[in-house]
Amino acid sequence: MEATTILPILKKKLAFLSGGKDRRSGLILTIPLGSDQTSMEELSATLDYLLSIPSEKCKARGFTVIVDGRKSQWNIVKTVVLMLQVQTHATSL
Repeated sequence: MEATTILPILKKKLAFLSGGKDRRSGLILTIPLGSDQTSMEELSATLDYLLSIPSEKCKARGFTVIVDGRKSQWNIVKTVVLMLQVQTHATSL
């Protein structure tokens, strides 16, 4: 997948790889949920793209995901966490 195909979605900054790493050298993926309604389809497309960027060596170390739901409702945070479980399981197959 190329960034140009989902550029309008990426500009919404629904999720991002900060460039930071955790203690085990896994990449940090941040999902800042806002007070406005987040489109799960757009978030899923963003995650598909972001999870395809790192090399296989980096992917093998795993990711630390930060879901910042301070400005969101609990049901949206819960949906995002469940979506992440499905998304990361699908990419590890």
